[in-house]
Amino acid sequence: MADNKYKRAIANRAQAILTAGRTGQAGIFYDEITDAEFADYTTVSETDEPDKRLICFIYEPVLKQVIEDIAPKFAKRYADLGQPMAVNSEFGGWSYLFEFPSDYLALVMQCAEGNLKEGFDCDVLMFHSYSHVVIGTDDQAYYCSTTHTSVDDSSDGQPPDDDGDVNWTLYNTDGSLGAAWAAGVAYKTGATGWLLATNDYSNTDGDSAYIEYLAYVQAAFADMPQYYPENFSNAFATRLAAEIAMDSKDYKRRTELLTEYEHLAKGDYIRVQQRPHDRKRYITVLEKRKRR
Repeated sequence: MADNKYKRAIANRAQAILTAGRTGQAGIFYDEITDAEFADYTTVSETDEPDKRLICFIYEPVLKQVIEDIAPKFAKRYADLGQPMAVNSEFGGWSYLFEFPSDYLALVMQCAEGNLKEGFDCDVLMFHSYSHVVIGTDDQAYYCSTTHTSVDDSSDGQPPDDDGDVNWTLYNTDGSLGAAWAAGVAYKTGATGWLLATNDYSNTDGDSAYIEYLAYVQAAFADMPQYYPENFSNAFATRLAAEIAMDSKDYKRRTELLTEYEHLAKGDYIRVQQRPHDRKRYITVLEKRKRR
């Protein structure tokens, strides 16, 4: 991948943070992660270089966790979720279900499109093996039994039709349990994922849910760390180092790194390359006067 050098820079920074903590002095006491190693962590020896291997393996899940913890501005997006959907699963007392955007990571809030400070009660529910349910031309509900993109013809059209048993199966005679069928929709069967559950429409047109959310894909780029602010990169590398310390059973160092990470995540930036007792303590003018 073309942007691996920026990812590797963060991964190697995590190694430097961890190594500095273990040695108590500046300097490089590790082998840098190569582009090939980062692209395929299985090429790194689990016996000889466990830290390198684990950093490459957990890079993405730790990044997602840090984005959720910090909620940086570059990861915040707004979206109109489109048509509400129905699924062949129970979802409690909520009135509407919506699919999230493809880059969705975490929900900040459901808000009013015309007033971003106005929030609504909602929930994010996990569904296992759900299928889309639509209203048929006979006013009965049908669930998707074959994943497909609908078109307005007899083979991929609204059920029931000549080949309706291929893509759709009768779900319930009550058509109100289904969503309106439409052409050009990617209907799914056996899907698993998070859906927004709400009782309110909140977009300007009054027919959908409008949300503020965190995206894993930032600024239309596929995770390109060259666009991260420096404080975010520091926090991310520190959290990576903390996870490696835990795997090495260095619990004292992990506690130190998590404390540093908390400061970084809150914007109270400290030097992450040093242990607490190695950091230079700056004396204020007032303290100097008191010592005279």
